[in-house]
Amino acid sequence: MRKLYLSIMMTLDGFAAGPDGQLDWIMVDDPEMAELMAEQLRGIDAMIFGHTAYRDLAEYWMDGPTGKPVDREHTRLMNSITKLVLSRGDPELHWTPARRIGADLAAEIGELKAGSGKDIAVFAGAETARELASFVDEYRLLVYPVLLGAGRPVFRPAPEALEFLGSREFSASGVVQLRYRPVR
Repeated sequence: MRKLYLSIMMTLDGFAAGPDGQLDWIMVDDPEMAELMAEQLRGIDAMIFGHTAYRDLAEYWMDGPTGKPVDREHTRLMNSITKLVLSRGDPELHWTPARRIGADLAAEIGELKAGSGKDIAVFAGAETARELASFVDEYRLLVYPVLLGAGRPVFRPAPEALEFLGSREFSASGVVQLRYRPVR
């Protein structure tokens, strides 16, 4: 059975973006974090995005960076992995391979997880992350050493027991990855 994990960048005070969607705080130059992204991309064959994240990331990755070998690998992988776009509408899916999901989310996620293949990652904003939380098998939180004070929270205040799986520090940026599994 495939695992669905949420990989999300967040501030120490729990926000995925500033009040107006600001993400400037995520721009760090950290070779170890770049390698972590490559590791994650090598371990999946499908990514779930909200339609806004899909649109914004398509602009960047379709002609992504190629300056360094790790950049070329990120760009190649991002363009070859299947993109599953969570949307109730009918968004234009020009960054391929891609398809829309969301008509019957529980059934679609169940089919994806029961199918063969590598793990499935949710690379999304806060709203999509919250919508998919009940399907997540593992949380991979990249916590940045930033306090925004306000913004778009990653989680809704609802109790959920989590089992700690591990952590990893990135000294060049001060970012810490925390990994948890829901106890259900």
